[in-house]
Amino acid sequence: MPVIYRTNFLLLHHDPKNATLETEWLGFVNSEQLRASLTEVLRQMRTLRIQGYVANNTLLRAIRPADQDWINQVWFPEFAKLGVKRLAIVMSQDGLNQMGIQNIMQRATAHIPFDTLHFADADEARRWAASDSSRVRA
Repeated sequence: MPVIYRTNFLLLHHDPKNATLETEWLGFVNSEQLRASLTEVLRQMRTLRIQGYVANNTLLRAIRPADQDWINQVWFPEFAKLGVKRLAIVMSQDGLNQMGIQNIMQRATAHIPFDTLHFADADEARRWAASDSSRVRA
């Protein structure tokens, strides 16, 4: 997928044919970087009318508890309004990040109106996010 936004810690990929967006985190991000980046994700999603979203967390490091709270209280409610049909989460190699993402998703599950699956492989996640298939939340 072509890169539409780039920083030294994040690449945003867009697949216009399949209306998908992917955040590819490149390592550690501080609170300011994380929140600014996720705000940019919302902006891009509104503009591009995204149907499938890939959160590629393979290289993302631990997310601070305060940022987990912000994601659940501020970011996810806005994300849930955007009409996304599929959220594919690529698991991080970092154990602390894995626990943080699980915490975020457990708290958010009741508020997300779309299918969500976790993946170990980014290519598989991209294929599923771009598909029209639905599977049980995982």
